[in-house]
Amino acid sequence: MTLSEIHDKSRAFQARIKRRNLIEYAACVIVIVGFVPGVFDRESVLVQAGSALIILATIFVAWQLHRRASAERTPEIGGASTDFHRTQLMRQRDALRALAAWYIAPFVPGMSLLLTGIWFVRGSNHLLVLFTGAGTLVVFAGAWWLNQRGAERLQRQIEALRQPRP
Repeated sequence: MTLSEIHDKSRAFQARIKRRNLIEYAACVIVIVGFVPGVFDRESVLVQAGSALIILATIFVAWQLHRRASAERTPEIGGASTDFHRTQLMRQRDALRALAAWYIAPFVPGMSLLLTGIWFVRGSNHLLVLFTGAGTLVVFAGAWWLNQRGAERLQRQIEALRQPRP
């Protein structure tokens, strides 16, 4: 690859990261707005606590996304382009590999309390609570699996940059 091609790939990669993060931040706002009513639930203190923890987890995840995986400005074409692109690929790969710790795990306590609280609310549909819990686990596992595949793709791109040019 020429330096110009690497520069173009780097700019396109940073644009994709920026777009992904904007979608994630919008999803965070939706999650927060969606769980605010649960904080004021009068039937269950567990639902209140679970909703509050989910809101806090969402804020934490947004902060971690910014800290670990925000887009950075691509430098002008030059020798640093390859190093910059490689560093950014590694940064995103590492964020994806650690997803379970900073993206999934923060939601577990809140979801657990929320579902437990709903379970004990009078007239609760226990089957629905079980399906919701199972669905949540499937979503968490799917997110982890997809992001591990993404990390593998990034690793292949990193290795391709290390290949000597003919």
